[in-house]
Amino acid sequence: MRRKIITSFIALSGILVSTGALAQFTQEKSIAANEVEIDKQVMNVTVFDSSSKKAVEADVSITGLNPRKPVVFKAIEDTTFEIRNYRLYTVSCVKEGYMYYSEKFWPEEKRIHEQDVELRPLAIGLKTDVREITFLGNRTEIYHKSKPSLQEIIDFMAINPSVKIAIIGHVNGPDNSRSAKFYVKASLERAQTVIDYLVENGVDEERLMAKGMGNTEMLYNDPSTDWQNEANRRIEIEVIGL
Repeated sequence: MRRKIITSFIALSGILVSTGALAQFTQEKSIAANEVEIDKQVMNVTVFDSSSKKAVEADVSITGLNPRKPVVFKAIEDTTFEIRNYRLYTVSCVKEGYMYYSEKFWPEEKRIHEQDVELRPLAIGLKTDVREITFLGNRTEIYHKSKPSLQEIIDFMAINPSVKIAIIGHVNGPDNSRSAKFYVKASLERAQTVIDYLVENGVDEERLMAKGMGNTEMLYNDPSTDWQNEANRRIEIEVIGL
């Protein structure tokens, strides 16, 4: 088993941390006035097969360590590195024969945050959320910071050449001020925009299908923060063919 020790990158302060998980989303919470701030914090990342529970060697990408671009750890089974308190991180992984993995979260309030990268062998019906794919305002134009995650989807399709996926769009609409048809159309247009980008970058269109769920599967029915609004407007991918 290979373990690497990595030092931290640039400091950035924040105020939100994790509590538990809802689906793949970690809900934020404010720091209580009587809580003692952790001086130094590390993250342990462990990669393993969800079926066998055995360690798997894979490339793992961490967003949040470097403010400019993701940091990629090559061919690791586990690694430990220092992180900054209360910063938002995304851990993602692409490996042949496995479903694309991506999770966005605030690390736990403890000295060591354990992050299990549980890779699921490919199977029809598997879904995962891709939180780093975002759009400009209420439009369908993809935000430029989405490109690393879009490239990971391209890589996932390239190393699994028989896989077909559905790109599923979701929108935020807690007040139902528009018709159900409007929300479905908006979510479908966003899914199609992602497909257009993938096709422009070499993915066969025959392997892709767009779905729009409108606001019918919001993770937060009454969102009160930007984090919850963002969680509602998400892109999912689903394996529909092997």
